[in-house]
Amino acid sequence: MITNQRQYRITKAQLGKFQAALSDLQEKRRELRGVHPDLVRAQADALQSQMEELQELLAEYESLAAGREKVLDVASFEDLPKALIKARIAASLSQKELAERLGLKEQQIQRYEATEFACASLGRLRQVIDALGIRVREEVFLPNTDVSLTGLMSRLQKIGIDRDFLLRRLLPSETAAHLAEMAAGKAKEATNVVLRAAGIVARVFGWSPGAIFTREPIPMSLAAFGTRFKLPARVDEVRLNTYTLYAHYLALLVLQAAPSLPRKALSDDPRQARAEILSQNGSLDLRSVLEYVWKMGVPVLPLRDRGAFHGACWRVEGRNVIALKQPTTSQSRWTFDLLHEYWEAAQDPDDPDRAIVEVGEPLTSTEGNEVEANGFAGDVLLDNRAEELAKLCARAAGMRVERLKSIVPQIAHREKVPVDALANYMAFRLTFDNKNWWGAANNLQTRGTPPFSIARDVFMEKVEFGRLNGLDAGLLLQALSD
Repeated sequence: MITNQRQYRITKAQLGKFQAALSDLQEKRRELRGVHPDLVRAQADALQSQMEELQELLAEYESLAAGREKVLDVASFEDLPKALIKARIAASLSQKELAERLGLKEQQIQRYEATEFACASLGRLRQVIDALGIRVREEVFLPNTDVSLTGLMSRLQKIGIDRDFLLRRLLPSETAAHLAEMAAGKAKEATNVVLRAAGIVARVFGWSPGAIFTREPIPMSLAAFGTRFKLPARVDEVRLNTYTLYAHYLALLVLQAAPSLPRKALSDDPRQARAEILSQNGSLDLRSVLEYVWKMGVPVLPLRDRGAFHGACWRVEGRNVIALKQPTTSQSRWTFDLLHEYWEAAQDPDDPDRAIVEVGEPLTSTEGNEVEANGFAGDVLLDNRAEELAKLCARAAGMRVERLKSIVPQIAHREKVPVDALANYMAFRLTFDNKNWWGAANNLQTRGTPPFSIARDVFMEKVEFGRLNGLDAGLLLQALSD
C-alpha cells in the first residue's frame, strides 16, 4: 500500500520502467528467434502482471487523495490498520500533519504505518481514530473480555491449534515474531497484537474474534464437509476438525487464485485417463499426472503438516480442488493418491458442492468407494492390469508373502510396468487378507526429487497469487513453506 507522496512518486517511476521494458520486449520479439516463444510470452506476462499491480496501488492512492473514497466505518480489528492509513490519506493529511495533531514526531507515524500499527498500544490506536474522525464499532476492541496472550494460546490449544501451528501457518511473519517475543518475555505484551492474531485466526475459521476469548464452545463439525468420514482409532478428532477447516479455507483461496482453469468433464475410466496423460505428457510420473489434472481444471494443493487427513477433494459451485498431504517421499505413492482423489472428483458430476476427506491412508482402505478409487489409480499406473498383475505376483510367490519382495520386481520388469507402482498395489491388495506388506513395498520405491517439491513447483506455476489480498496470499504461501 502507498502511504505518502514519496512512495507514490517512486511507484510511478517503477511503473514507467516496466512499461518501457514491456514495450522494448514487444519490439524485439522478431529478433528473439532463438528463444522459445513460451519463454518470451512468460516474460511479457510477468511484466504485465507487475504493471497491473503497480497501477492498482497508484489508482487506490489517487482515489483516496482525491477524496473519491471515504473510510468512515471499521467493522473488524483486522481491517483497522489499513483503514487508519486510508482515512489519513482521504482526509488530505500528510504523515507530518497527523503527527502534529497527536503531538508526535513524523517518524513515529511513518513507523506505525510501515508496520500497520503493530507496535501501537490500544490507547494510541484510539487517539489516531479520534484524530481521523472515523467510526470503529465498539466490539472491535472486545470490551468486557479478558484479552491476553495466555488466554489466546490456551483457548486455541483446546480447539486443536498449538503454538507452532499458529505461528508457522496462520499468522503473518511480523505478527508471529511479535507474539513469539511476547511469549518468551522478550517484549511487553501488546493487546493490539493479540487482537490482531485472534482476528486473523477467526477469519480463517469463520469465527468471531470475541468467541475465541469466551468459554462458549466453538462449533467445528465435520458434517459440513460431507459424510465420508470414518475415523480410525487414535485419531485426534479435535485437531482433525480444525485442520479440515483450515485446509478448506486454503482450497477456497486456490479456486479464487486459479479462475481461468477450464471446467472439463472428468472421466473415471482408467483407460481413457491413462491414454490422455500419455498423449499429453508422454509419461506417468508425478509431474505428468499433476499437469494432466491441472489441465482438466482441477487444482492440486500440496500440504505437508503431519497428522489429520491424508487427502481431500472439495467441489465448490461446480469447481473441484484436491488437497494432498502425504508424508512419504515416494513419488509413486503421491501419484497413486493423486489419481485416487481425481477419481473422487469425477464422481457425482451433477452435484455442485461435494466434499470427501481421506482421514486414513487411501491405499490402505478396503471400503467400497475407496476400493474403486484405488482400482482406478492402480489401472492407470499399471496399464489397466492391476488385478491381473497382482494375481500373477501371488501365483509366482506360491501365495507366500515373504517371497513377494523378490517376485514383484521380476513380474514388473517382465510385464514392463513400474516396480514401485506394482509394489504399492500389491500391498493394498494384501490388506484384504489383513497382511501388512507396506514395509517391503516401501523398500521397493524409487527415490528422487521430493514429491512435495514437485507438486509445489507445479502449483506455483499455475496459481495467480495477485488475485488474492495480501493476508490470504501470505497464508497460502505459508502453507507451502518448509
